[in-house]
Amino acid sequence: MHHMDDPLYDNIAAFTAGLVANGITDVVISPGSRSTPLSVTLHAHPSLRTWIQLDERSAGFFALGMARVTGRPSVLVCTSGTAAANYLPAVVEAHHAGVPMIVCTADRPPELQGWGAGQTIDQHDIFGSATRWSADLAVASEWSPARAERTAMRAVAAAGGQHPGPVHLNWPLRLPLEPRVTPPVRDAAFEHRLHLPLLRGLSQAAVAVLDEITRLERGVIVVGPSDGVGLRREDETSAAIADFARRVGWPVLAEPLTQMRRTDPSLDSNVIATADHLLSDEKFAGLHAADVVVRIGRAPTTKPVRLWMEHHPPARVVMIDPSEHWQEPSFTLTDHVVADAATALSAHRGTDHRRSGETAWLSSWRRADRLASEAIDAELADGPLMAALTARTLVDALVEGSVLVTSNSMAVRDLDSFVPVGGPRISVIGNRGASGIDGITSTALGAAAVAGRPVAMLIGDLALLHDLGGLTAARRLGLHLTAVCVDNDGGEIFSMLPIARLGTDIDFDTLFRTPHGVDIGGLDGFAGLRVVDANTAETLSGELARSLSSNRPGVDLIVVRVDPGADMAQHRRIASVVAAAVAP
Repeated sequence: MHHMDDPLYDNIAAFTAGLVANGITDVVISPGSRSTPLSVTLHAHPSLRTWIQLDERSAGFFALGMARVTGRPSVLVCTSGTAAANYLPAVVEAHHAGVPMIVCTADRPPELQGWGAGQTIDQHDIFGSATRWSADLAVASEWSPARAERTAMRAVAAAGGQHPGPVHLNWPLRLPLEPRVTPPVRDAAFEHRLHLPLLRGLSQAAVAVLDEITRLERGVIVVGPSDGVGLRREDETSAAIADFARRVGWPVLAEPLTQMRRTDPSLDSNVIATADHLLSDEKFAGLHAADVVVRIGRAPTTKPVRLWMEHHPPARVVMIDPSEHWQEPSFTLTDHVVADAATALSAHRGTDHRRSGETAWLSSWRRADRLASEAIDAELADGPLMAALTARTLVDALVEGSVLVTSNSMAVRDLDSFVPVGGPRISVIGNRGASGIDGITSTALGAAAVAGRPVAMLIGDLALLHDLGGLTAARRLGLHLTAVCVDNDGGEIFSMLPIARLGTDIDFDTLFRTPHGVDIGGLDGFAGLRVVDANTAETLSGELARSLSSNRPGVDLIVVRVDPGADMAQHRRIASVVAAAVAP
């Protein structure tokens, strides 16, 4: 029988495999039609015991009693409508008593909601504040098995985590509900179960996972933006990552927001500055597929890093994450270590199985990084002042201890692409939680209010216009900010998306690039703003030096006007010179 005959049942079989791999043994099912795919698949798995309870209210308390004894969540399955509502008393008890359970409620698909379809109520968040994790899942026939399996991992982790309690998964299911073939029984695609709750903190199991994976040579540490825990804490994490990377001989892919690009020179040896360019080159990405990736921090900003992990999935992807955020939209995760990264990496001392000196794996990354950096340097040295050289010139002007606030869209990506490793230690912050272009100037002024050191901002024209009102507070509050705006009259990032190819057919400029025609220079003198233009790297350096050494209240806004077409062409040219430089 081919698994792909029936995506609905194949995906639920993968979900079931994920439950079993993570220690689930018991399922309590109440009869109903909409829940057919869940009931049939879970019941078919030889490692699960099925208990039938006619009444969902009783079923909920029955599952609660089991978990009280086993310490493991039992899985509850019911159909749509008031069936789901009848779980509420047991869910409330489990919430207050800290008892794990995983509640799976079947639901009508979105197109039947709100039109009077039978047995259809609003089940979204029906248990309110009583859950540890509550998710309206996608229609199950449209998932991938990888996503299904990791949804099960996450449900077990959330129910049995540091604060055990109920998890609610709401499953919209479309007809036909019956299997086309015998319901499949799958094994988990990855062998490594979450040793929950053993991987909590610094258990031996967490260190054992690190011991196991560091025996592999082809490892990579991918560091995404850190949580807002304060800059001192971020420095400790950076030092621990750099030390671990040196001990195990792995490269570190770290964007500037991770605080690892500009760090103590003794620590930067394994940080690869050009990963964005290198992994955009399909040949390089394929030759440098990793056996293991350790993920630290939030999802990386850099798309090529994400695509490299999706197209060449490592056998192990280990996330070290104390807050259980599950920031992993690619669904490649195999191990989740719930611990503080600095503490976990420092606790791991295993180096005896390492060969002394640099491995071929690490030197291959380093060599490519050096060649790519040289190619980029040569391209920027000859060219006019555009976005890439602006980002680099700004960072070069910052003295030890400065804070750089970056806006989203192109600004954060240009920093990632063009800021080399080494140089004075600076801290880079950006709003990568939801990644909007709103409020960047006010964020920068907030940083300036408490940093006690120079603060600079790199921003695009749309983001600047979005929070113009924020700039008016600088002089009033006695704050000084050095701002560099790359003004390409609109949103250049949209030109990199596939929609740009449709051009005038869909009125691309009006809808996406949105040229605004605002002369930003006209802001000079407004609410304490001082605006200057810079059209060469020398002018920009001079203006930066002047502003960064000043603490006069108000905003110094240095505008670099860039032709969007020429800038896009330069980005593409750099991509091709890097590919040529690192070609094997």
